[in-house]
Amino acid sequence: MTDLLSIAGLRTEFATERGTVKAVDGLDLTIEPGETVGLVGESGSGKSVTALSAMGLVDDPGRVADGTVEFHDRDLARSFADDYSGEFADPEAGTVDLTRAPEDAMRTVRGGEMSMIFQDPMTSLNPAVPVGEQVAESLRLHQYGGRKKDSWFNAVRETLPKTGSDIDDAILEDTIEMLAEVGIPEPAARVDEYPHEFSGGMRQRVLIAIALACRPQLLIADEPTTALDVTIQAQILDLINDLQDEYGMSVLFITHDLGVIAETADRVAVMYAGEIVEEGPVEEIFANPSHPYTYTLLESIPREDTDRLTPIEGNVPDLVDLPDGCHFAPRCPWAKPECREGEIPYLQHGPEAVDHRSKCVLENFDTSEYGDEAGAVATSESAPTQGTTEEPLLDVDGLQKHFSQADDLLDSWLAREQKPVRAVDGVDFEVYEGETLGLVGESGCGKSTTGRTLLRLLEPTDGRVVFAGEELGGLDKDGLREKRRDMQMIFQDPMSSLDPRMSVGATIAEPLKIHDLPEADPDDDRSGRERRRDRVEELIEAVGLEIGQYDRYPHELSGGQRQRVGIARALAVDPEFIVCDEPVSALDVSVQAQILNLLEDLQEEFGLTFLFIAHDLSVVRHICDRIAVMYLGEIVEVAGTEELFADPKHPYTQALLSAIPEPDPSSASDRVTLEGDVPSPIDPPSGCRFRTRCPSVIPPDDIDVSQEAYREVMDYRERVENHAISVESIRAEADTRAAEAVATDGGLSDAKRTLWTHFFEHDDALDTESRAVIETSFEHVADDEFDEAARVLRERFESVCERQHPTLQNEAHPAACHLYEQPDRQT
Repeated sequence: MTDLLSIAGLRTEFATERGTVKAVDGLDLTIEPGETVGLVGESGSGKSVTALSAMGLVDDPGRVADGTVEFHDRDLARSFADDYSGEFADPEAGTVDLTRAPEDAMRTVRGGEMSMIFQDPMTSLNPAVPVGEQVAESLRLHQYGGRKKDSWFNAVRETLPKTGSDIDDAILEDTIEMLAEVGIPEPAARVDEYPHEFSGGMRQRVLIAIALACRPQLLIADEPTTALDVTIQAQILDLINDLQDEYGMSVLFITHDLGVIAETADRVAVMYAGEIVEEGPVEEIFANPSHPYTYTLLESIPREDTDRLTPIEGNVPDLVDLPDGCHFAPRCPWAKPECREGEIPYLQHGPEAVDHRSKCVLENFDTSEYGDEAGAVATSESAPTQGTTEEPLLDVDGLQKHFSQADDLLDSWLAREQKPVRAVDGVDFEVYEGETLGLVGESGCGKSTTGRTLLRLLEPTDGRVVFAGEELGGLDKDGLREKRRDMQMIFQDPMSSLDPRMSVGATIAEPLKIHDLPEADPDDDRSGRERRRDRVEELIEAVGLEIGQYDRYPHELSGGQRQRVGIARALAVDPEFIVCDEPVSALDVSVQAQILNLLEDLQEEFGLTFLFIAHDLSVVRHICDRIAVMYLGEIVEVAGTEELFADPKHPYTQALLSAIPEPDPSSASDRVTLEGDVPSPIDPPSGCRFRTRCPSVIPPDDIDVSQEAYREVMDYRERVENHAISVESIRAEADTRAAEAVATDGGLSDAKRTLWTHFFEHDDALDTESRAVIETSFEHVADDEFDEAARVLRERFESVCERQHPTLQNEAHPAACHLYEQPDRQT
């Protein structure tokens, strides 16, 4: 098959004061039509620079120093050959060399033939421009002849309101259609909204709409799900797969998540220090990794049957001064003298019919002893669990943290304050000495706020926190400072939590100075400064850093090293209890393995107790003894780790676990995809807060209906109650139907038919009375009578899940769900 994109000998460099950074160093890669190629590797390996080079988006001081990026399209090549001078387009071969194409030609390619989804939608979208206009911009440029000369005058014109025209109407129609394609609800009503009015998952959908608006042949997705929760990630992956099937496009999927690659890719290219070190079909790469880097990368992933992770020692080499020979040799457990000199060839592996190449001189390597020494480390005994007679080290009862929305004191005095943000709303749990309790859930559910509030970094609104038999709420400032010697925190982002003006030694010594530690023994003649220096050096070695890094600053350290500094700072005062707030979420899988092993070792050595906050459930499964699942400010399930993964009770927990990407292409996916986003904590749903997304919501006893149909009814009810249906759009679509040939349907009006089409796919599973009630609600909606429509629907379809608030049972594995016995229901 002819390639759609072929990259050969690509070298991209950046000129810096330290020297030339070889970000991409002789890369070869091809992508066929309709194929998904996964590009994986650690941060700094050159994945994103490869994509930017292919798109012609490398800015100064970077440049494409050598190589070709050829796009194969005969029509495009002929068009460029007619319109441009130069030899970048070959109409006979049907290729366009993008590295030699002028910028004007690249603008035609970008968006029209190749598009890119960037990692962070909040920084990629223009906050001052409505999302509809941002989608329309691509359409206007590539499909409606709207390209204008770059000038100050045209720049000003773009900021002025559009006067409207037939073309603008057509663009608007296409924009709404594209937003609908990517799953934006009520797209006609939301085209004028701004990025900050969308959730993270919806912003990523907008980026996908922009990228696919002109139906490109190749989509480059650069870490499109890295910043998303596992449930939203599942939605986006399904969306990209569905759109790829619909449009027949190719995808270059860049990520560091090997589980995502196993689910989505046809072929995998593993990148290290600017080079592709291994490439082949996804099944072959995962089953038979033939480069030591690929093998060790896979071994770093937390798995169900792994007691001890085996991280890759060291870091990605300095791209200014790359080692000779194989760039991975300094970290490779199987390196030989010939690995460190000369050009390393590609060797073929696997069956003859399979194109599986690896840039390594070794035909094979012995994996039997890899990780044995690390794996021999004993694990600590399981900690007591809920229901035992042992007293917990930490007891949290009814903890609440609400944030005021008042702009100032005047608002509060004048009683103009709006409803508070109920970030944490009645949380109960215990943590026993020596255990690790995991706290999991989607972003915005209140995990980090819970951790900060129980340490009194945030003042609780209500509730009780008892640590080692002492209630923290009654402590004054001095008492709280003394208690913080026993309770510390490791923060998520070490770059923002470390002072950039303080060295490693000064950062770790700071809590020692505050608490006047370490205390001097009677026969110790060292000064306080000497004692602190010695203690800091002990901590530096304990967390796996080198003494020579004492005087370095955060920007001189890698991400994993910065996180080790944060851990050392937390350990400085010899705490009993540490809140670990997403301590590995910003790290590569190999560095993540190092930090997880370090935390386990420190826990065993110092007898530490952890509250481990995370959204990566594979990490939680590896390190935690018990897990508490949190949703919208409440804990909905608590169980031992093995039991929770084997028998999750709450539908939310089931959905979370099913959404975990498995790093195994052969595993069957039985994913429960949650639609929508977490509701606002300002006005959470009544009853069970998960009911608005629950795939197991309980219908009334007197209605016999399938779960799919009842879920659609509940989703429609929510839209009605929130007045989130554009009546104007429904009427416009109904008018269009009326203008077209109308099929006989027993007198069903166009507005009703439109509403049925919009909100129901399983309406055939509804009984006659239910259909009649829904059609009555349609009439009210069409007349803008949303409250009456909501009343009619509520009388017929109200669920116990919305009437009564579920509670956790007093047992070892409680679940706050009406599917289980509720001993103490609250309304």
